[in-house]
Amino acid sequence: MRLSWSNVVSAVLMVCLVLSWARVAEGRPGPKNGKTPIDEFLRMSPAEQQQALNRLPPEKRRRLEERLERFNQLPRGQQQTLRNMYDRLNQLPPERQQAVRKSLNQFSQQPPERRQAMRQELRSMAPLDPQEREGRMASAEFRERFSEKEQRIVRDMSGLLPVR
Repeated sequence: MRLSWSNVVSAVLMVCLVLSWARVAEGRPGPKNGKTPIDEFLRMSPAEQQQALNRLPPEKRRRLEERLERFNQLPRGQQQTLRNMYDRLNQLPPERQQAVRKSLNQFSQQPPERRQAMRQELRSMAPLDPQEREGRMASAEFRERFSEKEQRIVRDMSGLLPVR
């Protein structure tokens, strides 16, 4: 299975939702010893993972199980890429995490052609270092190509790209 931004968005949202919910439902505090909630979830037995999912309302559970299945079908390397993105998200200050999550949701609600344009932009920014990315997002070409909302989405999502 190819790692597309649709898969990334879906998987990152799924992981964030499942892990945050599972931690809260279990009454557990935030991660310890540098471990992220994804590390905790992946270390759970299948029975423990299922138990956490069983506590969700039926429709939410169904959607999360579908997303988890898609994640589990990805090759290990792509799963690791998503874990790395989640780790980067988890390292952001809480207000930035919220902004990125909001942008991920907004991205998934955009028309297919606009999602494709934003995906292409993010792919082209991936090999750039942070200063080059900022320069790209400050360019007239970028501002003309994307609406203010799309610019915000790309800016927020660029925070999940690997640091070069």
